[in-house]
Amino acid sequence: MSGGKERSSGGKEMVEVQILGESYTIRSETSPEYTRRVAEHVDRTAREIRDEGGVVDAKKAAILTAFAVTDQLFRMREGVDVVKGLAEKRAERLTADLLAALEASGAD
Repeated sequence: MSGGKERSSGGKEMVEVQILGESYTIRSETSPEYTRRVAEHVDRTAREIRDEGGVVDAKKAAILTAFAVTDQLFRMREGVDVVKGLAEKRAERLTADLLAALEASGAD
């Protein structure tokens, strides 16, 4: 990933990145470092798809990369939902335990 950057109008950073050997200038409101990390992830995923599946067609590689990255996103969201549900249940149990302890001690 290369790292040229400049400020464009509207407060967006312009960052040059490399994906599968091609240069792209990305305009983003996020930091250049974040934009580069995203591009590195896309590049790594596209290379894995290309190398594992023998995909030569750039359009097909791009679609398969988008599919793979979206799958990763969905799986992460599902994981977050599971952890959130567990945390909510734990908080409910702790609240019930605290209220029971307060009632047993005679506190209001």
